[in-house]
Amino acid sequence: MNPYALGLALILVGIVLTALGGLNVYYNKIVFRSYEIYDAVITKLKLIKGKSCNPYESIQIYAEYTVDGVLITGHYYTILTKSIVKFNVGETVEIQVNPDSPSVFRIQSIEDTTEMENTRKRSPILTICGIVVLIIGIAILLSA
Repeated sequence: MNPYALGLALILVGIVLTALGGLNVYYNKIVFRSYEIYDAVITKLKLIKGKSCNPYESIQIYAEYTVDGVLITGHYYTILTKSIVKFNVGETVEIQVNPDSPSVFRIQSIEDTTEMENTRKRSPILTICGIVVLIIGIAILLSA
């Protein structure tokens, strides 16, 4: 295999892994380190069909809620597997919102699921693996 192509491929994979892990760490450690509780009405559950490499159906949750007298249409901070979403459009749920990022929310009952706890535990590992793969890709590219 061409070392130049291998290096570029590893750099791309490293960037993607680092971004995915880093984004989850960012939301859980930075955005939601302080939050306020609000009631929200679920307005849309957008179904995302799985692809051949990921056959699972996922859902993006949208809701409306009022923060400091302003009606916000926000979204759950990540896409979820369909199996852990246990509510329907029109239902009222309790959400957590950081006032500095009011258009993004999370729902504690979802955060308490085993799947989400595992995701939070894996995020730093995914970020570190991404950085390692990125460094290896750069090293291969520089030595080619």
